[in-house]
This record gives sequence, C-alpha cells and structure tokens, in this order.
Amino acid sequence: MGRGGSVKNLEYSAGIVSKGFWFQEFKKYIEMLKEGKTAAEIKEFQVKENIFLAPSPSYGKKIIGEIFKRTQALPKDIIELFSDLNVSDQKLINLLGIMLTDRLFFEYIYEVYRENLILGTKKFKDSSTRIFLKNKSEQSKKVAGFTEQTKKRLATAYKTYLKEANLLLEKDGILTYHKPIMDFQLEIKMKSLSLYPYLKALTGVI
Repeated sequence: MGRGGSVKNLEYSAGIVSKGFWFQEFKKYIEMLKEGKTAAEIKEFQVKENIFLAPSPSYGKKIIGEIFKRTQALPKDIIELFSDLNVSDQKLINLLGIMLTDRLFFEYIYEVYRENLILGTKKFKDSSTRIFLKNKSEQSKKVAGFTEQTKKRLATAYKTYLKEANLLLEKDGILTYHKPIMDFQLEIKMKSLSLYPYLKALTGVI
C-alpha cells in the first residue's frame, strides 16, 4: 500500500473540501523529483519562487504539503512509470494518490463509482453521494459529526474530482459515468496485492 501504510488505518476526514485535484502541480512535482530534486528543495522553490503559482504563501504551503503526501503514499514504481503515460493515466495516478491518503474518498470511489460501473448505470445522480454519506454517518461517529454544510461540500468535491479525473463526462449538462481505459503497464502494477482494491475501484472489476 504505497509507503504510507494502509488506508484502513486512516481516520475518516472531510479535509478534501479545502484541497484541489491539483493535477498540474502534481505533475510538476513528479517531474522535479525525476530531475533529482528532493522534497525539501521543491518546498524551498515554492517558498522562494512560487512555482505552483499559488495565490498566497499559505496556500502554496498547503498545495506542496498535500502533493508530498500523495507522492509518499504512492509506490515508487508507479511514480517512475508516471512520465511514460498519457495525461488520462497520469490523472488516474493523481487520483490514486488521493485515494491512498483519504479513506472516505477511497470508499466513495469503491462503493459508489465502482458499484455504478458494475450495475451499468450511465447517469450520475447527486443522490447517490448523499446516500453514501448518510450510510457512513450511521457507521461512523466521526462522519455523523460532520455538519450538513460539510457534507454538501464533500459531495461537491467528490464530483469535481471525478470530473477532473475523467471518470465523469459532461455533455449537455448531463454527467455520465466513464470507465477509464487504463495503460496496460499501469494495470499490471496495480494488480499487485496492495493496489488491487484500487484497481477494482477504478475499473469496476468484481
């Protein structure tokens, strides 16, 4: 399960509401790692030169902290494969990094997105997210403690992330589920024991 341990050891969190998909920043961060820069050096570049074009120093700090977490959670060979992949697959790796660092989001992808792929559901409905959060509230005191406003913001964030990762496609104002066609090399690596649940979540494998 990457270098960050199992997602099951993570507490449920609503932290995703204050974060972005941040794909371009994630991509740039990995490119800099590949050039031989350390995490500390990249952080320093951000502080001195605002390489991620953040609107404020504190927001820049938030971006770099989150992307560091995602890259730390991802297995090294997935990071190494990143540059060889097309943009669609690179976005899936960013999404994988988010799933590895956010238990509630991973369970959302597994229990809502994956289920709908298996059922052959075409149209995305906001109600499926509301039902998911209601069920989680019944299972977890932590989620039950989220305000209604937080739950609404979570639902918005989840939908945005799915759209950014091309797992939801929009046409004429209607959102439909989209199953990714994953690069064969990436699929092989994700079939490794620790990432297999994530592969199932993204591809609707039963």
